[in-house]
Amino acid sequence: MRVQAPAAAGGGRRRAWAALLARRIERTLDVLLGAAIGVMVVAMAWQVIGRYAFSRAPGWTEEASRFLMLWVTMLGAAAALRSGSHIAVTSLVDVLGPRARAVTLALRDAALVAVAGLLAWQGFLYARLNGAQESAALEIPMTVPYAALPAGGVLIVAMVLLARLLGSPFPTQAVNEGEGVF
Repeated sequence: MRVQAPAAAGGGRRRAWAALLARRIERTLDVLLGAAIGVMVVAMAWQVIGRYAFSRAPGWTEEASRFLMLWVTMLGAAAALRSGSHIAVTSLVDVLGPRARAVTLALRDAALVAVAGLLAWQGFLYARLNGAQESAALEIPMTVPYAALPAGGVLIVAMVLLARLLGSPFPTQAVNEGEGVF
């Protein structure tokens, strides 16, 4: 006779932990992305004002905006996973039965984890390789902008694994606000 209550309780705690962690990651990403986009808007507005009003544009604004755009892209890729906001062709998944759909989505998630893991590893190596180089205008180590690659890869892997821990793959279509996967 097997007792399943402790396993179910452990599974419930694991799901609650994964859901809490996923929500915290998502909220943190939302704050970081909002702040980065806000800084980009201010920097580019300052560049335009400097160029046309004072005939002298500050050199750091364009570089800062480029570096922030890299970070927004990589962090935003991880943030968009949860709501199914990435572009997807769902014609195959839509016609599959429940079992075949589950297998297909599991294969999709495995491929996504493999590619994002490769991105994280190679991005780390690339950031480390360029650590001695400084940016032209901001004079910061080029590790800072290049670190967006491994950070984004790790976050994508984390979001996929958290979704799988919760027993629900990412949606194949965007969901309405409040109807998140987790």
